[in-house]
Amino acid sequence: MRRALRRLLPLSILVSCIVGAQVAYASQPSFGLEVVPARVFKVDDPGGSNTSSFVFNLAAICARTCGGLVPVQAHVELSSGGSAVVRQDWTARSLAKIKGESYRIGPDTPVASPTRTFALPEAFDLRFYFRNPRALAVDSVLVRLTVADASGRRAERSLRIPVGYYSQKTALMVPLRGLAVVGQDWITNGGHGGLWNGFALDLRGLSEDYGERRPGAVPHQNVSAAGWGREIIAPANGRVIYARNDVPTNTKPGNEPGDDWFRQLHDPVMAFAGNCVVIDHGNSEYSVMMHMQPGSVTVRVGDRVTKGEVIGRLGNSGDSTGPHLHYQLQSGPELFKSQSLPFKFENTDDPLSQGAYVDGK
Repeated sequence: MRRALRRLLPLSILVSCIVGAQVAYASQPSFGLEVVPARVFKVDDPGGSNTSSFVFNLAAICARTCGGLVPVQAHVELSSGGSAVVRQDWTARSLAKIKGESYRIGPDTPVASPTRTFALPEAFDLRFYFRNPRALAVDSVLVRLTVADASGRRAERSLRIPVGYYSQKTALMVPLRGLAVVGQDWITNGGHGGLWNGFALDLRGLSEDYGERRPGAVPHQNVSAAGWGREIIAPANGRVIYARNDVPTNTKPGNEPGDDWFRQLHDPVMAFAGNCVVIDHGNSEYSVMMHMQPGSVTVRVGDRVTKGEVIGRLGNSGDSTGPHLHYQLQSGPELFKSQSLPFKFENTDDPLSQGAYVDGK
């Protein structure tokens, strides 16, 4: 009997350990990691800094309830050719400063928010921004993230994210006639903040003496802007896959339209882009021109356009605070879903940045 008990004791201990480990594992918060955008591109920074930058959001995804998940620590490694060149440890306090809820639709989400076309079942997301010497040649990032739920239970997940330069396939010309200046620029240089428009540029028209307002014009009027009504042209050959021409002009420059403004419009989310044209250039490259004057768009879906062809006039429609052209190159046809791509215009500095002058002759 004693001999049998001695044999059963190690077995019972082993079973208890297995059961205990299963219970502990089952009690861990359940979540996954998803990177937005799907492909992370780095770009060389302006100003001769010999650095390159990239930005991405890492979303903690929950299948069911997220249970109040919060990030408590992260280990990050930037690698080149399989070897780590930079290592960072992030505390809960530092992660709280880059934490957001960018892809969850809540009661306060604006009716015209692009989030409504690209939502994720996330607990939170973390926006990571890196600027490093080009010589490090960073080609991947490993993030090991630990989270805790409302009961203090912890879990860890890891994700390795490739990083690289984008190779542009389409030769693009500046899509605005005449002199212009870059307003908001790329996300890596403090510009557009959404990753769907992260590599977009805003172009404001200038007079012949480089003024943004017509000589003698009354301030704070759309018609006073030097670029108001300027011709917008196709930056390359292609086929029109989206065109909108009915979004009213914002009558108060300097102010973004509110929810009540957008609620009056057909398809408020798409009205966010104002009067807009999207052109398919082939090779998974699409040009997007936003905020044109209502009634000025001269093309329709299915039209073939040639490089330099007039497609509309510069305006102030949609989510815009003043007359300008928003231009972006993206990887697919869908606004707010397709990924923004780095690009270069012909005969301009690379890359353009805020305050740079361009001449779309």
